[in-house]
Amino acid sequence: MKAIMAARRDLLLVLFSAAIGCTGFTTVPRMSVLVLAVPVLWTLARSRRAAFGVILAYKLAASRGLLPGAAVFLSEDHTFWQAAALYFLMSFGVSLPFLALWDSDPELKAMAVIPAFLIAYPLPPLSLIGIINPLIASGTFFKGWGFAGMITMLAVYVFCAASRKAAYTALCVIAAFTILAPNSWYVPPEPKGIIAIDTSFGRLGSGSFSFERDYDRANMVFNDLRKRNVSQSEAKIVVLPETIAGRLNKAGLELWRDEIRHLLPDKAVIFGAELPAGDGRKYDNAVFMAHRGRIAYTRQRIPVMYSMYKGPFAKTGANIHLWECGILPLPGGRKAAVIVCYEAFLTWPFLISMTQKPDVIICMANLWWCRDTSLPATQKTVVSLWSLLFGVPSVFARNI
Repeated sequence: MKAIMAARRDLLLVLFSAAIGCTGFTTVPRMSVLVLAVPVLWTLARSRRAAFGVILAYKLAASRGLLPGAAVFLSEDHTFWQAAALYFLMSFGVSLPFLALWDSDPELKAMAVIPAFLIAYPLPPLSLIGIINPLIASGTFFKGWGFAGMITMLAVYVFCAASRKAAYTALCVIAAFTILAPNSWYVPPEPKGIIAIDTSFGRLGSGSFSFERDYDRANMVFNDLRKRNVSQSEAKIVVLPETIAGRLNKAGLELWRDEIRHLLPDKAVIFGAELPAGDGRKYDNAVFMAHRGRIAYTRQRIPVMYSMYKGPFAKTGANIHLWECGILPLPGGRKAAVIVCYEAFLTWPFLISMTQKPDVIICMANLWWCRDTSLPATQKTVVSLWSLLFGVPSVFARNI
């Protein structure tokens, strides 16, 4: 009978974790607080299998949009089952440290909390797939605390692992805060002097390019900016989506630079493009800023695994730049932390960018492949939570 009761309790923990994964990022902002409860549920599990189930259920639920999205993104060269394998393996891989380091002894389990988070999210190789870290919701409690907020939340989890009483107390506090905190608490700071332009060009394939198609789309973008009368906007910085310029050779980059200098002479325009690397078979997924005839750029740190980044020995695909800080200098001496699409779901790009103390977070994405899934809402919530935690305003530009 005791075994049956214990199994039922563990099943409830897994179900609660899955429910949090489903609702924490795609409903009202205050529901994001509940994400902080997932590691607490892990500490309450009475078996290693249940502890693993808690984390895996959260991962699968929170990233559920990846299953249909990856099937579309990979549709040209891969099958649905390969997309499904990618979805499950990403969640499974990040859950492994929480499986391996769990222990029935409270003291040993408390000692395992920090290593589990470090291995699963910021450190290679799992940092490449460590999506939707529960710690990103630390800002819902510790607004503007930055790294100190994350460390404080980790300390809370250590106490929860050492004492079931502390764990139940933490769950009650999280539930109460979800209900009682005012809506204004969950609103991150607003960016000033920046306007983001969303586009609807549909499929902008990464790694596949046509200079003729890219030239036509460039003219469409410039005409759209004219129709929107962006030149009359008070904003000094205009942000366009990821890959909007396609593959840029020297002539293509000069086209964008000259057209922007003519069309928006007093504004800086930030846009995504692919930059050929080496013999041209590989590329950097880059973010450019054109301002008064000058060009600055930074590169995406972590492209999408398997489809864009194909491994260290691949001769095609996107390059990885794990140690690049992702900072773009803005006019007036400000700095922008540039987060490109897939990076928004990860921990490492934000951590390394935030060490540079940026003035704004710029997230640009190309979401045609997942526009009908939960991923766009999840991405925006995740970036807003980082913005809330560090007290840094954020802005989004997406192609759908």
